[in-house]
Amino acid sequence: MSQVASPTGLRPVKLIGSQSNSGAIREIKLSTNNAAAIFNGDVIQLTSAGNPQALSATPTTSTAGIVGVCVGVRYTSPDLKQPMFAQSLPAGAIAAGYTEVYIRIADDPDLLFAVQGSAAFGTLPNGAHGAIGKNAALGNFSAGNAATGNSGVNLVVGTNGASLAATGTLAVRIVDVVSGTETHPYPELIVKINQGVHSYNASTGV
Repeated sequence: MSQVASPTGLRPVKLIGSQSNSGAIREIKLSTNNAAAIFNGDVIQLTSAGNPQALSATPTTSTAGIVGVCVGVRYTSPDLKQPMFAQSLPAGAIAAGYTEVYIRIADDPDLLFAVQGSAAFGTLPNGAHGAIGKNAALGNFSAGNAATGNSGVNLVVGTNGASLAATGTLAVRIVDVVSGTETHPYPELIVKINQGVHSYNASTGV
């Protein structure tokens, strides 16, 4: 997977600090149209009316309403007229007749996520280990795969790690590199949504 550019968004793996992880999720109802499709692995933002939407650009500490990452959806199908669970939701679902639409969200602010990097570490000092502890942006938004239902979001690494930084406003903190992918063209990283980016530990609401 990390030998080719095949990002699948953010995938929850465990809680930081060996905390117990029950795998619990939160379901948030979508009551107005979603402007863009929502894919498994997308970062989810609440509107001021409390409606979940897929984020279209990397979040920062000034982005309000980030509540976690989509891990699937459920709805009543306009065709089959019965409850369905799915990886993704098409754009304009409410107008298309979808009802009882809920976005299923991994929302614990202490969750760690696996995500594919956009480039190799190259000559980054200390290689893969030089990425740990740095902050990074997320990229490749609005690039989900309708066939698999997976997000296209990745981690912005930059040439030789040039996009990794100490900048406090960036979306995520890199806490580890997935073993075996350190020298791959598209390494996989373990990240945590930064303090102040996740709505649950930011003082500003939506």
